[in-house]
Amino acid sequence: MIGKAAKNNGNASLSEVLDILESRKKEKELTYEQQIALEHATKFAAQKSHEQKIKKTLEELGLLSNHTILTLLNTMPKNVMLLKQILANEKKTFNEEEIKKILSIINPK
Repeated sequence: MIGKAAKNNGNASLSEVLDILESRKKEKELTYEQQIALEHATKFAAQKSHEQKIKKTLEELGLLSNHTILTLLNTMPKNVMLLKQILANEKKTFNEEEIKKILSIINPK
């Protein structure tokens, strides 16, 4: 890929990466890095329908940037401590109620 321009410079969730790499695998042989990324995405990607539902709900809250939402989808934090570490990148402070609401969306019980 040296010397080639990127077609799309946006962020993608693991399930989107999985779809992209699987379609590329059908077209041609993957590079070593792409193969490693495919194995990782296969192992850790959530179901696409579940991921889209969570993403839509988080976007409707209006509290988080798209980058943070994708980070949450890719890590799926199970506890408040990890969630707070991810939210620290936002230029906003969150109260306990907002944090609990975000965590309940990511990990419904």
